[in-house]
Amino acid sequence: MIELRKITLLDEEMKDCIALNIPKEREDYVLSNALTLAYTFENNRRNLRLRESRAIYADGKMVGVITYAYFTDSPVYKEVCYRILPFTVDRDSVGLGYEKAAVAILLDEIRMKPFGEAATVFAVYHPDEKDMAELFESLGFVKTDLDWSPIGDDESEDIFVRLAM
Repeated sequence: MIELRKITLLDEEMKDCIALNIPKEREDYVLSNALTLAYTFENNRRNLRLRESRAIYADGKMVGVITYAYFTDSPVYKEVCYRILPFTVDRDSVGLGYEKAAVAILLDEIRMKPFGEAATVFAVYHPDEKDMAELFESLGFVKTDLDWSPIGDDESEDIFVRLAM
């Protein structure tokens, strides 16, 4: 059974979360879990944007971390939306279906509008990440062209995918 649990700053299992190993083939595309959680806690502390991180559990064992954010005034998205940030499961758990299950569960949470109304969910992955392309496509996401230049990133190769809710 796959479940997502909210991670809090004082979570007793924070060490387990930070100790998860990013698969070698994804190291260039995702932040470490420690940095992901630090950004989540700091963004929320400073009210920069609403962001949540969830630990991914498979049969009671933590196997990954997935994070999403809520945007109301982004120069990139140009619409109120949620975004699933690049994520991964522990290298020993890759290929067992946990990634897809985690995204599906997270989409159910987002449909409940935890931070507010939004008709769209975006996600992003690098072109070399064929597994992420297949995962998001299997859940109904479609490729979209977004322009990073308003935030000063004209050279991004990342692929954005969009799901209408």
